[in-house]
Amino acid sequence: MMLDSAIALLFSLLLALLLLSASLHKFSDRQRFSGILAAYRLLPAGLIPVLAFSIPLVEMVLGLAWLSGWQLTVVTVATAALLSGYTVAIAINVARGNVEIDCGCGFSGHKDNSTGYQRLSAGLLARNGVIIAVALLMLLPSNDRMLGIFDFAYVTLACGGLLLLYAACNQLLANKQRIDSWRTPLLNERLSDGDSHA
Repeated sequence: MMLDSAIALLFSLLLALLLLSASLHKFSDRQRFSGILAAYRLLPAGLIPVLAFSIPLVEMVLGLAWLSGWQLTVVTVATAALLSGYTVAIAINVARGNVEIDCGCGFSGHKDNSTGYQRLSAGLLARNGVIIAVALLMLLPSNDRMLGIFDFAYVTLACGGLLLLYAACNQLLANKQRIDSWRTPLLNERLSDGDSHA
């Protein structure tokens, strides 16, 4: 099986934009990102400041490498490994029930669900699984055909459409969490009303 050159370019652009965006989010507020790393409760406290700097740096290097096409096999494996590490960390905390923390993927500066805070969830695991699969597809050989103007137009439109789809999926996950947070107090209130009438 071979990847068409246009598909390979599309995947490279998507992964580059994803990693560069994630890197900029983390660099924009390293103190907040340090707090998110600490909330995962997986790392020694002494490592957190180092990782709060090195993780976004690695994301930036990988994003630029995807754009340049440099050492794609190495970059593909490194990207899949990085995303797998994130996914394992999320899975461990979901299994623990420690889900009331920001995933750290593209955090806002706020700490509540009404303003962009995204809790850990099984949905994030599924989303990461899709991104890892896309990255690993880049290990397939490309047919190296010359791209024409229609190929570049297709890649541009497809990239825009898939980025909108990615944003929509993230928004649906965030909306589900908000709805769940509204329902929980109402359910608790109904249960307490039922107990008081018993």
